[in-house]
Amino acid sequence: MNNDFRTRILMPIVLPVVVLGTIAAFVGSVALILLYNTYTGALMLAAVAAAGILFTASLAASNDELGGTRRGVVLLAAALPILVSGAFAAGLVGDIDDADRMVNVLPLLSIPDDAPLLAAENSAEFCLLQEDGSCTATETWTVIPSEVEANLSFVFENLEIGVPHNIVITDLEGTPDDPRSGGETYAASTLITGPDTDYFVSDSFTWDDLPEQWYFFCAIHPNMKGVGQIVQAG
Repeated sequence: MNNDFRTRILMPIVLPVVVLGTIAAFVGSVALILLYNTYTGALMLAAVAAAGILFTASLAASNDELGGTRRGVVLLAAALPILVSGAFAAGLVGDIDDADRMVNVLPLLSIPDDAPLLAAENSAEFCLLQEDGSCTATETWTVIPSEVEANLSFVFENLEIGVPHNIVITDLEGTPDDPRSGGETYAASTLITGPDTDYFVSDSFTWDDLPEQWYFFCAIHPNMKGVGQIVQAG
C-alpha cells in the first residue's frame, strides 16, 4: 500500500516540484554568477560553457555507451566553468573590483540630470522641489526642456506615502485663471504609489509639439492641476 501510494500519488507531485526547483536554482545561480562577475568574465563563462556543451554532445554522439571515466569527463566539462566562475564571483578566487561587476552596469533607463521635474506631497496640489528638500505648492509649471532627451520627458516624484499619483499633459481650454483639460493628450505618466519616482519619455511628442501654454493634472485627483509653459534655457 505504501509503495502504491508513493508511485501513484507522491512521486507525480514531488518529482516535478523537485525538477522545477532544481532548474530554478541552476538558472538563478548562473544569473547571480553573471551579475557579480566582470564583463570579460561573463563572456569567458559563456564561451567555456558553450565549448563544454559541444564537447559533451560530440562525446555522446561518438559512443554508444558512456563508461565511468567518460561520464566523469562529461560532468567535469559541465560543472567546471560554473564552479570556477562562481568562485570568482564570490571572491574565493582572484580579486574583482566591485565597481567592475556586471551588477553595477548602468541601468537601461538613465535619467538626464536636466530633466524637468514636478512633485506631489499631498492630494491637493502639485509642488516644486526646493534645494533644501521642501516642496512648494504650485499651479504653474515652467519647463526648461532637457538638452539630453529630445522627446517630451520629465521626472515625477510622488512623495505622498501610500497614495497613487501621476501627471497628464493636455491642451489647455479656458484661461490660465480658470483652466480646463481639453483637446489632445500629450503625456500620461504611469500611476505610481509614493514614495516613488517615475521618469516619463514620450515616444511621439517633443516639447516643441506643445502649444504655448498647456494643462496638467493628476488622473486620480483632478483637483491637482495647473498650467504649464516652456521657456528656453538661459
